[in-house]
Amino acid sequence: MNNWLTEDHLIHLPNLFEHLGYRVVQSENTHLILKNGGEHYVIINTEKGYFYYKVQRPQEKLSASDLITEHVSKVEGIGKELIWDKVDSLYNKVLETITLLISNNPESTLKIVPKDYNHFLSYRSPLQDTSKDLYHGVESSIPFSGRVFQNHEGGPLFPLFNLQNEVCGYFQDTDKEVVPYKESAIKHSLWYSNIPKRIEGLFLFKDPKEALAFHKKFQLKNVVYMALGAINSQTTDILFQIQKLTKVDKLFLSFTGNKKIEGYLRDLHFISYTKDSYFNLTLTDRDMLLRFPMGKEKSFSRFYDHTRRFNQDLAQSFLNFNKIIDQNRLNKYSILVSKDNEDIKIRLPLESNAIKLIVWSYYKNYLNKTIDILKPKSDNWYTEWKNTQNQVNEGKEVQLKEYRIAL
Repeated sequence: MNNWLTEDHLIHLPNLFEHLGYRVVQSENTHLILKNGGEHYVIINTEKGYFYYKVQRPQEKLSASDLITEHVSKVEGIGKELIWDKVDSLYNKVLETITLLISNNPESTLKIVPKDYNHFLSYRSPLQDTSKDLYHGVESSIPFSGRVFQNHEGGPLFPLFNLQNEVCGYFQDTDKEVVPYKESAIKHSLWYSNIPKRIEGLFLFKDPKEALAFHKKFQLKNVVYMALGAINSQTTDILFQIQKLTKVDKLFLSFTGNKKIEGYLRDLHFISYTKDSYFNLTLTDRDMLLRFPMGKEKSFSRFYDHTRRFNQDLAQSFLNFNKIIDQNRLNKYSILVSKDNEDIKIRLPLESNAIKLIVWSYYKNYLNKTIDILKPKSDNWYTEWKNTQNQVNEGKEVQLKEYRIAL
């Protein structure tokens, strides 16, 4: 029988948070939002008392003992104290502190809500202004119906989903850029369009606005569009879970940015998280260091030949401006390739042509069966769509192939 840490219902959770150094950043009649060390926490009041959740997991409701455990886990113990010694000590001190008990604070300022309450759902309402060119007819679009909302100011919101398919934030289109909305858990989630009964492709973008512009241009059917605001182990894990459920072998990658180099950098960053690629990436202030298995001799031979020709062209171009090659200057912008046992090591300069070459060559020689890389002729898909929206697009499949990455 459990008789330890059973008095959470006596503890005034808002006061405990503030007592432990958390700062209230937003106060509503249904919830409080607090922040500490970059993390956001939400407190609610239910029929069974106070609970809280982290913004990345609204479905997981926690109580006072969970907060105490998390707090002491970051505090070094005295002597041979283990975590449970620290939890027990602080838990008893809290129960002995009158100002931290509900009995001393009987009037709650928070309205009682259901235990499954998710404050992110209160931020949105149905999209009303669909007169803007890109959002015209979006609610009748099969992939995007119910996947675009608006905030209280009328700006478009795209819901972010965590691994448990719970809404844990939004992308917001501000017209100038697409950014995380308020305390959204952008590093723990992704956006995806509606899933059709038959799926023929998964398409990945940096944000949903790019996905919408891409769809407006190509009008593809039986596909799922996805957007990663952050590329890390959490977001890619959700992506690969979706890929596994949909049983689609190939991903169509189409990262973009304000400049083309941003898209190529995102490509490399994403590749470093792909399953079984063993593709390691380290970024410095001057260059990028890559390491990955050599694979088949034929693949490596072609890859090496591409980098060798790039370096030769770079040196020849240098001679157009100076009769003598400055080797130190040339080396800074050359692609340096070496072998370490069965691995390839690369020093890649932070220069758009060099990065594009590596993305293209790695894709051609190592990823062709699992990933297709598509790039707009403009810097991004929104600009591409704007430039061609008055054109009639016939033969969509052929047209899509024309956007595969090429040198």
